[in-house]
Amino acid sequence: MPFQEAIVAWTGAAREVLIETAHGYGHFVTVKELAGRVQEMSGVYTDAPVRTWVDAVLRKVARRDRAVGDPPLTALCVQENHTVTPSYRYVLELAALPVPEDLELHAAYARWQCYATYGTDVPAGIPPLTPKVAAARGRTVRTAEPVAEPVARPRLCPECFLELAANGNCGFCDPTR
Repeated sequence: MPFQEAIVAWTGAAREVLIETAHGYGHFVTVKELAGRVQEMSGVYTDAPVRTWVDAVLRKVARRDRAVGDPPLTALCVQENHTVTPSYRYVLELAALPVPEDLELHAAYARWQCYATYGTDVPAGIPPLTPKVAAARGRTVRTAEPVAEPVARPRLCPECFLELAANGNCGFCDPTR
């Protein structure tokens, strides 16, 4: 199969894998994982090193996302160290945006858009960085946790400051009640 036809087949499969990944909040896929799944799904295999062809696939996915108005699914694909791939900068080029100082945070917001678009509940706040990037920056990756109900403070006797009974009477100060 000619290389260009293989790229087209891999692009369709890559888009499917990335959309599936976007269904889980905080999920992402490494380049190596994506390459394996793309070849398996498309049935088109290569012995060429992943680095020689995966960038072309991610760029085609980025162009398609841009053309149909979808969020940049390529933000969900990261390198082994959990940083965005060099092809993520292409997303910015397509949108005619300057490269931000913090490309990883920009990609985190882009992943957030992907999660929201493809049906995942997205908690409020700042989107999480990938675990290895967060660890390198000294942050922890937060997951959305339910907020605990505030615990009611016990009522105290104004005389002896002991906790009042359920009926509101102090058994120490006024034992007759």
